[in-house]
Amino acid sequence: MHNNQSKSKYVLWLVCLIALTGFPMRASADVPYRTFTEDSYERTIMTQSAYSPVGVLAQEIPAVNDKGEVEYTSLQRPQDLFIADNDDIYIADTDNNRIVHLNEKGEVVRLITLPESPLNQPQGVFVAKNGDIYIADTGNKRVVHLDKNEKLLNEIGRPESRFINESFVYEPTNMVIDKRGFIYVVSKGSYHGIIQFTPEGKFDQFFGTNKTEVKLMDIIRRQFYSKEQLSRQVRLLPVTIRNIDIDDQGFIYTVSGSKTEQVKKLNIRGENIWKDMEFNKGLFSLSTVESDELVEKQLTDISLDQNGNVTIIDKSRNIVSQYDANGAMLFYWSGRSALGNSLVGLTSAPVAVETDSKKRLYILDEALNLIQVYEPTEFGATVHEAYKLMQEGKYAEGEQYWNKVLKLNAHFSPAYKGIAEAAFSRGEYERARDLFKLAGDGEGYSDSFWQIRLQWFQRNFSTLANAAIIAGLILWILIKLKRKFNFGMMPKSNKLNGQTWFQQLKHVFYILKHPIDGFGDLRYLKKGGYISAFVILILTIVMLLVKSFYTSFTYNPVPVYAKGSTYMLTVFLAVWFSWVICNYLVGSIKQGEARFKDVFVGSSYSLFPVVLLGTPLALISNIFTLSEASIYNSIEVGMLLWSGLLFFWNIQALQNYGVGETVLNITLTVITMTIMWVLVFILIGLTSEFVNFVYTIYQEVSM
Repeated sequence: MHNNQSKSKYVLWLVCLIALTGFPMRASADVPYRTFTEDSYERTIMTQSAYSPVGVLAQEIPAVNDKGEVEYTSLQRPQDLFIADNDDIYIADTDNNRIVHLNEKGEVVRLITLPESPLNQPQGVFVAKNGDIYIADTGNKRVVHLDKNEKLLNEIGRPESRFINESFVYEPTNMVIDKRGFIYVVSKGSYHGIIQFTPEGKFDQFFGTNKTEVKLMDIIRRQFYSKEQLSRQVRLLPVTIRNIDIDDQGFIYTVSGSKTEQVKKLNIRGENIWKDMEFNKGLFSLSTVESDELVEKQLTDISLDQNGNVTIIDKSRNIVSQYDANGAMLFYWSGRSALGNSLVGLTSAPVAVETDSKKRLYILDEALNLIQVYEPTEFGATVHEAYKLMQEGKYAEGEQYWNKVLKLNAHFSPAYKGIAEAAFSRGEYERARDLFKLAGDGEGYSDSFWQIRLQWFQRNFSTLANAAIIAGLILWILIKLKRKFNFGMMPKSNKLNGQTWFQQLKHVFYILKHPIDGFGDLRYLKKGGYISAFVILILTIVMLLVKSFYTSFTYNPVPVYAKGSTYMLTVFLAVWFSWVICNYLVGSIKQGEARFKDVFVGSSYSLFPVVLLGTPLALISNIFTLSEASIYNSIEVGMLLWSGLLFFWNIQALQNYGVGETVLNITLTVITMTIMWVLVFILIGLTSEFVNFVYTIYQEVSM
């Protein structure tokens, strides 16, 4: 017996060892941070490291002092980083008033100080295709244009235009140059947007201006304040742009501190192609979680690689995130480096990010005064190559890479989408449908189902046509027989018809035709009761479950079992019962005539359109694709609107109100519900604190 237990223990240890050595996250042990992504249900999951740190650059910069001696200096509050086509690195060493030029290996090539016109606090640098160097010389309020040999070619000062007033602030912090030679400059504190100059340095226009963010209180003030009061308010201005980048196709990318559209992709007309997209939403930083801080995101820079993948850095939370060219999340990681005790790969205050031709990432840290260098891991490189092939439409070639990704990490849901695209291109629509579902792609699922449905109709069209003709003939014969012999199609149940609650339940159909009279009959003719009301409530709950579990994946890509059916039903019942209670109380105060029973029964009966249409809608969604979305949405909106109107007529009839009084009653009911739930949450919190207090006293006394 003892030997068997020992053998079992050894087998258990062996299984654990195999599991640990085969666990897909083993690569994360090589880096000082954890890498995450999001699955098809937008849940955060851990992955292997997509990038691994390989070292730091620019820790010590050799420079010749006034005595002709070589001494080593460090960067001082650097603000920008640029990598040229030959992978040379340019750093805006702001507080040292210079541009540091390094080669691909990180060796110093030269220090650009422009002795004939010294730089002053330069915060941005850009190198054109021909080698010309552009410097945002912030302290001197100019953009300096040099050739590749540091010869001063031009200075772009404050823009001159009759549209620019004297209060305009011109302190360039960064710029990009397009293929035509046009210069796009970001100025500190300027809310006008990007300043666009011609290749000759003449002002052309403002470009990509952010929208003014108006809050609810601002709208209220504008409606009720006088002109004098409004003049004393702080003027609402658009949020300024923090940083800028440009890709090979000429699209310009900006990073701002606004609540919306923090990252914008601008076309040549200044239109934001990514206006419906939000980046770094819901991402958390391990450094802020561990320190129990609530830190808002502060995006500071953006970089693009050759495949269009976008890398974004968040200075306040030390998050590095990467998205594909369509804005889909690839991965992100975070980790804060302590000053004086820095680790390779961890940042403290990242301000700039760049990507070289080998897809290595370079992150400039203004607090640590150095550059962190990262290179793609096997996992990251495989994902990048798979995405590249999928974007090029080479689904078959990309499938092998996606299969490799799944072997490394079976939870990486974008891989299923890539394989599904390959199956769809080969005509394997059923396999593609199942894979799109695993990937959480409702649109791909719909397209695959459309092809499956089309093929089914083509195979069975003659059978369906014959069945429709036969069914029509049978129905015609039954109607003729009914008229001749006067028999019922369905047997009548005298037992059910004799039940009061069943007769009350049937009254709901009369309410659908004559809502105001029907609701009035609930009270004055006793056409409603608690039993029938509870039956409709139960049917509503059944409908919610059917709609959640049996609606097609096309229209419900995040099913209820991913959210929690108990939570959904609890919220529904809590809202409904609080509505009944608050509506009754408000009606009692506002001289309403309805009893509690009337409000309870009437509110239940008002849910019947949802019961009547919700379940069939959920079932027929399984034969719909996104092509029929307008039909599906119209039925759903109509169902909710119908139910809402019944609630309105219910209050009007039972409380004996006019239209205006009914609107006031509904408004006060919603306000009362809000106050009630605030008080409930406060009471729950105080009760919890009181229980903890009593338990603490008990522990003190019992010691």
